Amino acid sequence: MNLSFKDINFIIEAIDSLIEKYQGRLNQIEDIDEDEASDIGNDTMFLESLRRKLANSLNNNI
Repeated sequence: MNLSFKDINFIIEAIDSLIEKYQGRLNQIEDIDEDEASDIGNDTMFLESLRRKLANSLNNNI
């Protein structure tokens, strides 16, 4: 699949929004539900890694 510059930027913005949402949820539940907090933390780390890879892809193609 070939993604355009605009496509990748859109995905990065969506990832940023989701990370923000996850961090807000994590702040609400981190002392209440350790399992859910762990899942959210893991998902957040995955999204941050994915975001870095996409950003690097953009930088390399500019």
